[in-house]
Amino acid sequence: MTTCGRNGRWKREIEKRLEKQDELVLFSIGNVKYDVLDYLHKDKAVEILKLETRYVKRREKGLGLKVTIRKHHLSHNVLT
Repeated sequence: MTTCGRNGRWKREIEKRLEKQDELVLFSIGNVKYDVLDYLHKDKAVEILKLETRYVKRREKGLGLKVTIRKHHLSHNVLT
């Protein structure tokens, strides 16, 4: 699981981990979750498999976002 923080290092971490793993789980809270969704939406090389939202244990931290992604295989979109 990769935790996404404000520093933006998670973007490089996603790319590096997707080279080695088939699927990756991301978790973010606060306003960072909007940055994560925006990044994943714009990156056509990433496919969102599962998207969950829920309140974290400490309610003052707000809503948490849990996203399961994988590297998008272009061969799936080829029409034959």
